[in-house]
Amino acid sequence: MSKKINISVVGLGLMGAQHLKAILKSKKSNLHSIVDISDNAKKLSAKYKIQLHSNVSSLLNSKELDAVIVATPNRLHEKHTISLLRKKIPVLLEKPISDNIKSAKKIINIAEKNKTPLLIGYHRRHNSIVTEVKDIIKSGKLGKIISANILCWLYKHNKYFKEKWRISRGGGPLGINLVHDIDMISYLLGSIKYVQAFTTNKNRKFKVEDTATVNFIFDSGALCTLNISDTIVAPWSYELTAGENPVYPITNQSAYMIGGTKGSIQFPNLKYWFYKKERSWWKKIFFKNYTNKKDNNTLVNQINHFSDVVLKKVKPKVNGNDGLNSLKIFAAITKSAKTGKKIKI
Repeated sequence: MSKKINISVVGLGLMGAQHLKAILKSKKSNLHSIVDISDNAKKLSAKYKIQLHSNVSSLLNSKELDAVIVATPNRLHEKHTISLLRKKIPVLLEKPISDNIKSAKKIINIAEKNKTPLLIGYHRRHNSIVTEVKDIIKSGKLGKIISANILCWLYKHNKYFKEKWRISRGGGPLGINLVHDIDMISYLLGSIKYVQAFTTNKNRKFKVEDTATVNFIFDSGALCTLNISDTIVAPWSYELTAGENPVYPITNQSAYMIGGTKGSIQFPNLKYWFYKKERSWWKKIFFKNYTNKKDNNTLVNQINHFSDVVLKKVKPKVNGNDGLNSLKIFAAITKSAKTGKKIKI
């Protein structure tokens, strides 16, 4: 049996705490330590009898450390990640890779220079449902991909906006909810060539948007429309349909539809649509329900994968360049939303 990988968690905010739980559930990893100064970190350190460090510099002097998860605020990603990579310590960096493209490139260059694994925390790629959709597309069952439609409609309650940063730049659904969808549609359909975006704040009238539409043109020629809003009462968003996180009540609906010349797939409610013989809207269309169950172990799957990467069994599913690509696409979306113009990636 392979040895368990000793992983430290830097930053014990919302995602850091989720990563900590995933490490404890994983059969391939041990929780080595925590780097944080919060009272909660002190309590968890005592509970699990693990080391507690107040900063990354202190962590670097610890023994039997195999890998680190960095889940600190975006502006600190460069500082924390580079200090670890220079010591040749593999890093799983929570998304986005950084808060700007220059910083992201610097992180990637240091990882390559030190020949040290850098993974980006787009955990949806580790969901078995997403893996199955990717396999269906690769199999050719859908034929040539023509178009896709993504819905991310949800309603954020009033208490959510008591945090002032959530009504300021970066606090709207584009900055908070869109990043995972950008990575996933790129993973499923390939490189994006152009984007065009439109936003509005007419409902809540905050400085930040509450609704947006984004059009994508892929290198393959396929088109995709993403419609996102945090002010619509609806069951169609990835969080409410995938069953990854128990905090979101599951609706058993689908948020993604991908269509090709031979068939279409909707998910997370995995349903494949096709014709048995002649392809015609005058003929009966059939469907197949895939039996893949909702996957609530996505973060554990990611930790298992991270452990395998550290042991050099596999290469990263989501590497630094994937993170940089998502950051470039998001920057283009932000620019387009301001100008209304089509922006080349």
